[in-house]
Amino acid sequence: MSKNKQIEKNLQLSGELMEYLADNPSQSPTKKWGSVSFVVLTKNDDKLNKFNSQLIDSLLDEGKKVVKAVQTSDKKHPWTFLQA
Repeated sequence: MSKNKQIEKNLQLSGELMEYLADNPSQSPTKKWGSVSFVVLTKNDDKLNKFNSQLIDSLLDEGKKVVKAVQTSDKKHPWTFLQA
C-alpha cells in the first residue's frame, strides 16, 4: 500500500470517527484517559491495520498516550476504544 493511499484511508476513517464522537460526546475516551492520540483500525483492511499498528508503536515510543479506535460492524456502536 502506498503512503498516499494509507493517508487517504486514514483521513476518511478519522473523519468518520470524529463525526461519531461529535454526535456521541459521552462515548469519547478522552473523558476517561485525558489527552490521547487516536489511531484507527478498520474492520476490513488488514494492510492498513498493519501500518497503523506500527504507528501505535512509534507514538508509544514517543511517550504519548494512544487509544486504538477500532471500527466495528455494529451500526449502533460503530467504534470501540482500547488504550494501547
